[in-house]
This record gives sequence, structure tokens and C-alpha cells, in this order.
Amino acid sequence: MFLQSFDEFKDYVASLQLKESEELMILVGDKSSGCVEELIQFINGRNIRFFGGIFPELLVKDKSYPSGFIIQRYEPVYSSIVLPYLMRFKLSLEEIADCTAIVLVDGLTSKFKELTDTVYGKIGDSVRYIGGGAGFYDLKHRPCIFNNTGLHEDALHICIVKQKVELAVKHGWNKLQGPFLVTEAHGNVLSRLDNYDAFSVYRDVIEDEERVTLYKEDFFIYAKDHPFGYTKKGQYDLIVRDPIALNDYNEIICVADIPSDTEVYVLKGNENTLLSSSLEIAEYLSQKAPDRYLPLLFDCISRAMFLDNRFDEELKNIQNKLRYTVEGALSIGEIASNKSGGIIIHNKSTILGLLEQ
Repeated sequence: MFLQSFDEFKDYVASLQLKESEELMILVGDKSSGCVEELIQFINGRNIRFFGGIFPELLVKDKSYPSGFIIQRYEPVYSSIVLPYLMRFKLSLEEIADCTAIVLVDGLTSKFKELTDTVYGKIGDSVRYIGGGAGFYDLKHRPCIFNNTGLHEDALHICIVKQKVELAVKHGWNKLQGPFLVTEAHGNVLSRLDNYDAFSVYRDVIEDEERVTLYKEDFFIYAKDHPFGYTKKGQYDLIVRDPIALNDYNEIICVADIPSDTEVYVLKGNENTLLSSSLEIAEYLSQKAPDRYLPLLFDCISRAMFLDNRFDEELKNIQNKLRYTVEGALSIGEIASNKSGGIIIHNKSTILGLLEQ
């Protein structure tokens, strides 16, 4: 359910008849983030359990909205805030077998991998994962995950539900130059490639490709069009990493980590390759869809920036292939299970899940 104003939100929540075992997931558009503290107080006053995140924009049907609220009802078998290396989990893995884990995480935390590793260390591949990174459109880091206890930074919320999910991930980016060996990296900070300053290597590639002089101030203008890509050992699909800024030492800050001793490529895409990739996952899932389902979409913010005026076309391509209304958010990092059940952090990708109802 999408609600555009906070008054509509309060009226809708007040009208709900929830079972004790039910919980609300609430996605809040960036421009409505000023209401979150009041939202928390309001729902706590009604003794309703809830969790959610602030996202750059909300996605509903074939449109994106910078403000508003999406509310979805779930009956979780487990739901909790997770901090790096801190997750209380007392269920047996048999109790969550074949379940789906909806994961909302602080998208700009330097602890993104530590948070997902903490989750995977507790429950492994017993569930299928789908989720996205919360945060603000200006990509400035501040608290963006919330639940009954308040608003949190550097945190993740996981909600495990009994419904099965059909899941697909694509990005549409292709190799431009590389591979380059990551010779020094610290979490989501890339320091050296082939034993050279990482920004110098990256700048050479961009200046050669774009015929420009790349200055620190212009970094994101070109970086959003040229992400990194790497493969995990034994796998062939490229995992995309989004370079979003330079720090004071001219190191490249990415959304999530790039492991040291990994070979990476600088990638390039165009509007048609990206649109084709999202259309492909919608077509694929439309053929595997259960009779009744909830489409849940996490689409990367910098992907939307890249597509610009054609981003609505991507949303239309997806909605037109599905019987039920798509709901989701622009995300800062996307989360999905891979084919072997591992939890993978993606960037600049489209993740679509059909939750069986």
C-alpha cells in the first residue's frame, strides 16, 4: 500500500486490524524522512511491531516518488535489528528452511559486509535473501533504518517470513578495461590497483574513454557511468561495485567492499543494455510466477541517475510483465541470494522478487 502524505499514513495505520504475530514493513521516501520520529512514536502508541528504512525514492507500479510511504504486512518467524557481529538468533535452521529473508540495511555504512556476514554466519543458506540499502538521495551518511526502538545508523534489519520467493538479478554493465588486481583495499575503500594509486588508474581509464580531464570535484559525474566489476572465485557473473566518492587521501569509496587480491574491471553500459537486463528478469519471473504474489523491487539509485528520463521506461517494462502492483525502492546497494544460496551485495543492479501470497 502506497500512501503519499503522513496524514493518509496515520489514517491507514489506525484502520488496520492486525494479529499479534503480524508486523509492518514501512519504506519511507527521502522527502518524507522528517516524519520518521513522529511515525515511530505514533505506531508505538498503537502497540504495533514494525521496521523499515528511509530510501532515496519509492517505486510504485511504473513511477518513482521522492516522498510518501509504502506499508506491507508480514507475519515473521523472526525479525530483528542486527549490528556488526551482534545478532541474537535462537531458532533452529529447520524452522526457517525455505523461508525468505527481507533485509534492509544502512546503504552507506562502511560495515555493509560485516552486517551481511553476521547474518549469513547465523543462518547461512537456509533462506533466500532479498533486500536493499537504505539512505538519502544526496548520499550523505546518516541514520536510515528504524524499528520500535528508534532510528539506527550502521545497522541492518532482517525479517524472515514463511513465503517462498522467486528471485532474479541483472545489471546490464559490460567490461571496458581490465582486469586490474586489487592490491590494497579496506572494507569499502579501494586504495591500490596493480600496486598503483587506485584513483590514478581509474582516472586514466576514464580520461582515455571520455576524452576529459577528471578532477576530484567531478568524480561522481563520471563514476556513476563507470562502475567496477569483479567475480567471486568459481563464479562467472560479474558483481558490480559503485564508486561514489573520493576520501581525503584520494582513495575510492564504494558502496560495499571489493576484496583484496581480486581482479576487477572498469565497466561501461548504455541505456539499452540496462533496459534489456531489467526486461529480461521481468520476463523470466513472469514465467515462474505463482498464482498470487507480491512483487518486491530494489533498483539502484545510480542506475536511475544513469537512465535519467528513461528510468520510467525500466519501471514500465517490469510492471507490464506482472499481474500485481510492483512496490519497492531506489536502493544504495542491493541484496540477493546467489545460485548456491550465498548472500551477495550488488550495486547498480535490479533485484526483483515475487513473494508467494
